[in-house]
Amino acid sequence: MEDKSSPYEALKAWILRLPGVTEEPHWLGGTEFQVNGAEFMHSHGPSWMDIRLSKDDQASVLKTGQALPHQAQVHAQAGWVSFRIENSQDIANAKKVLRLAYKNAKKNPGDLESR
Repeated sequence: MEDKSSPYEALKAWILRLPGVTEEPHWLGGTEFQVNGAEFMHSHGPSWMDIRLSKDDQASVLKTGQALPHQAQVHAQAGWVSFRIENSQDIANAKKVLRLAYKNAKKNPGDLESR
């Protein structure tokens, strides 16, 4: 069985190097990442992440299969998608989606609620 914490830890270190990003406990457990006080991503352990995108970016990554629809309809309507890390090759795709979320959060922090 592959150790899934190593790719996640590398991704987490990359996220924390983005300017202005902070790490906080997520209100449902796991780890939340914010920029300018706006949550743009949280993790549920080392293999599952929820990422908040603009509606246009959400539609694009879902159409191209770069992310999965969020299971909670209310979150899906707010631009959230889910991403599963199954192996180290998934990290490059995760970074692409996370860059979109980070840019959106930096550009529109007032439009994003923390929850």
